[in-house]
Amino acid sequence: METKSPARPWGALIGAFVLVALIAVWAAQGVLAGTGVPIGRAATIAVGMTLQAIPFLLLGVFVAELIEAFVSPSLIARVFPTNPVASVFAALVAAFLLPVCDCSAVPIFRSLLRKGVPLSAATTLMLASPAINPLVIASTYYAFGSWSLVVARIGLSIVVALTVGLSMLVSAPRALREDHDLHDDNTCGCEGGCAVPDRSFSGVLGATGQSFGRILPYLLGGVAASTLAQVFWPVSSLLAGMPAAGALALMMGAGFALSLCSSSDAVIARSLASLAPTGALMGFMVYGPMMDVKNVALLASQFRGTFVARLFVTVTSVAALVIGCAWWAGVLA
Repeated sequence: METKSPARPWGALIGAFVLVALIAVWAAQGVLAGTGVPIGRAATIAVGMTLQAIPFLLLGVFVAELIEAFVSPSLIARVFPTNPVASVFAALVAAFLLPVCDCSAVPIFRSLLRKGVPLSAATTLMLASPAINPLVIASTYYAFGSWSLVVARIGLSIVVALTVGLSMLVSAPRALREDHDLHDDNTCGCEGGCAVPDRSFSGVLGATGQSFGRILPYLLGGVAASTLAQVFWPVSSLLAGMPAAGALALMMGAGFALSLCSSSDAVIARSLASLAPTGALMGFMVYGPMMDVKNVALLASQFRGTFVARLFVTVTSVAALVIGCAWWAGVLA
């Protein structure tokens, strides 16, 4: 049997080089301060965001590789009911029990799809898990000290995730780029036939390293875009005197552009509480964990462009509608 040579970790090498360069710029920010360009601030934001995201992304990739190696399709079938609607609600329960960040959810989402989980259920889990898990509940209460606000955030997140997940039952798109491999007597998605995964610890770590290196450049691209938004887009000054619809749109845009970790975004939202009404803050805390620049970059690295576009439009539309209606009805007063 021919043995494939291991893939070269170009992604990890490029990512390490970029990270070292960012740290060097951050260390030299005193010298660069005289240029008039906020290079030091940009480097500080980029380094902080990268160091915050990498552990969660690495955790997500590791969990995804564990699923690939040890979770059989028969076990998945027992966890997720065959009924598509029932499987969506089972995914919601799993999302509550899975304390992952939004960076971790994307590789887990891909692994579940490869194991045969329905797209509607996997989508619900990916969107809900960063928004309703116990870490997010604790951080939101710590930031605001209000259980009613915590319940509002969790409730709105559940409604949005369920709605988007169920929408995938209608004209379900093809999500995985290698979908054509999954239906030709090749249930594992391997090219050239199924292979038994390496279930040793070193095998799982090796697969984790390869997957992590493959998607790291996309994460760094998202970090770069988010850094530019934070440096050149002063959200706090734009909120002054803005009408409700504009404030909601602005805060949803901020949640998308700033790409904060879902376990810490409540602290940032609390700092804007004196400027933004509660409904706008909900736009930031509900929409941001489900759809942001980093997530779109990670999704684009592994899924079809048509699926990513549909997911983006659906999540954005549903979140705006659900939060806007709740705000108009006085639920978020």
